[in-house]
Amino acid sequence: MFIDWLRFGLAVMLWATIPAGIAYWLLIHGFVGYWRRVGPGPTWMVVVPACLIVMAGFWRWGGGTVERSDLGTNMALFAGGVALWGLSVILDRRTRDQLDTATMLGVKEISGGAELLQEGLYGRVRHPRYLSLIVAAVGWAMMANHGASYLMVAALLPAVGLVISVEEQELVERFGDAYTDYRTRVPAVIPRLGRGAGPSGNGEED
Repeated sequence: MFIDWLRFGLAVMLWATIPAGIAYWLLIHGFVGYWRRVGPGPTWMVVVPACLIVMAGFWRWGGGTVERSDLGTNMALFAGGVALWGLSVILDRRTRDQLDTATMLGVKEISGGAELLQEGLYGRVRHPRYLSLIVAAVGWAMMANHGASYLMVAALLPAVGLVISVEEQELVERFGDAYTDYRTRVPAVIPRLGRGAGPSGNGEED
């Protein structure tokens, strides 16, 4: 059935792309000082192949793992997953309104040209892109309804926390007290109820 093929495809995509995405941002943020010295060209020559290797490895390993963990079609879960995925699209588009492609790919992170942001979603959470990623991953896992998908989402949460920790060390070094103050007022990925940081708040590109 088409729905079973779709669920399997979503599950394998989650299994392969989440580790590659986490590897990408850990490599970028964890070694940003070095990448700035060598420039964008050498950076992509190292980072992109490394992430493709990670993706290929999980893709090759994931087929059998995902297939054996099928929990069956659950249309209620599927519908809820579609709703969460739609929410992630809205979050992503609102974030993209404030970012250009170079910033989204980390080019400005490497060149040192990234700027603090203080409007829109960045007044609510420091890392709206990671929030969008988590919401999308949960939605995809619900649509796929494979044990392997839920396992990967469970691994994603601490992995995002690690990426944020590594990234924010560099942000504090780069922006100093401005970012430290922003971090005390605005949550990382889970927005608080009520008003955001307001015009005086500052945000960053991820």
